[in-house]
Amino acid sequence: MLYLLPSPIGNLADITLRTLQVLKNCDVFLCEDTRMTQKLLSLLEQNGHLTRKERRFYPFHSHNQSSFLQNLQPSFFENNVAFISDAGMPCISDPGSALIQYMQKHQINYEILPGASAVPLAYAYSGFGDEGFVFDGFLPSKSSERQIRLSYWREILGTQEIALIVFESPHRLLGSLEDLCKIDRECEIFAIKEMTKKFKTHFKGKAYQVLQSLKEEKILGEWVFVLKFSATNSENKLGKTEILTLELPLKIKAKLLSKITGENAKLWYQRLIKEE
Repeated sequence: MLYLLPSPIGNLADITLRTLQVLKNCDVFLCEDTRMTQKLLSLLEQNGHLTRKERRFYPFHSHNQSSFLQNLQPSFFENNVAFISDAGMPCISDPGSALIQYMQKHQINYEILPGASAVPLAYAYSGFGDEGFVFDGFLPSKSSERQIRLSYWREILGTQEIALIVFESPHRLLGSLEDLCKIDRECEIFAIKEMTKKFKTHFKGKAYQVLQSLKEEKILGEWVFVLKFSATNSENKLGKTEILTLELPLKIKAKLLSKITGENAKLWYQRLIKEE
């Protein structure tokens, strides 16, 4: 039997009673990071929630999951096995999906326990209403790809009240906000980090306002952005003129212009080369 367990996203007290019960009955652990799992269990032991005992820990993460599963025998799950991702729900921008596919393929029972996730919590904190949201994980690391991704979501969500939720790392935070301002500087944004912790920090405002505020802060830790794009029929709509002014590689510009105008991307690329 396999149990996919949520872990607290900051505050240890957020662990569920059901998760504690499963932890007591499992001796084998698959871990996104074995050190983090061992630290979590140690803290639970120190607080009297678990008793100390011998446990086996195996790393299972995005870099080794394919090879791990290729060499895994279904008999591995004859005992109770727990999978724990770091700070949150398995499969939500965390490993776990490949493991579930393995269980389904071999018709092995598994349970996924509910628990804390930064995604719905950030949406609730934002106060952006109850029209729903789209979650897109971490934004791309390259500026040009981020702008394409943000442009895509703005075209889809700019005519609706649906929010976009993304994660961002500290070293890309300001760059992502600068890219967002190029796409939609009037976009409403709620940025938050350290949820459930003592030093929770958040900012809310237009994209350019939040960017200015964060430029004056010491950027640490991973952040969650909740975005409400401005209406795409406004004067800030990303159109042909706006794309032509963006600092993007010509091939990427050509693809964006092709999508907006319906013309062939190769023809746009040839035009752009001539204008260089």
